[in-house]
Amino acid sequence: MHHLHAVYNTVNDSPKSTLHLVIHTVIFLGVLTFCIAMYLGRGRHWEIKLNTGHKVNPFLIALLPASFLFLVSLQVDLLEINVYEHDKTMLNSNKTKIVEGIVANFSPESKDGHGYETFTVQGVEFHYATLEEGRSGYHQTSWHGGFIKPNLYVRISYYNDGDRNAILKLETE
Repeated sequence: MHHLHAVYNTVNDSPKSTLHLVIHTVIFLGVLTFCIAMYLGRGRHWEIKLNTGHKVNPFLIALLPASFLFLVSLQVDLLEINVYEHDKTMLNSNKTKIVEGIVANFSPESKDGHGYETFTVQGVEFHYATLEEGRSGYHQTSWHGGFIKPNLYVRISYYNDGDRNAILKLETE
């Protein structure tokens, strides 16, 4: 009899809360307000000269990278929320399978973070990489503190994500 305990559960791997979205938005609105206030007030006549010879207001120029960074961070946060909701739904669906046994054919991700960490349990193959954070399931390789090791007894709840088996819950000895 193996005494297993959950070391990863997609439901516990929730994304940054909506507070994170609010903080990004407040920071962006603060930068936006500052730039507009400076442009309309004291900084109205400030100019920087570009290599092309054109003169521009630095506060108007600052709005472009600030807007870009805000939109990128917003997309990342929304992607994390979507993946989390998808995984939570999959964990409770009839598409989820469970395999239990010894980790075999273990091959760690390379030290430089390229490639996949791979292994099998009862003939079911799994692979993932540290850089797959935008994808469903477990992706913490042994080089980054992951739990999967050769000859470890595990129980894995997973589903087929098209090109791989995504680990939704991992239990180990």
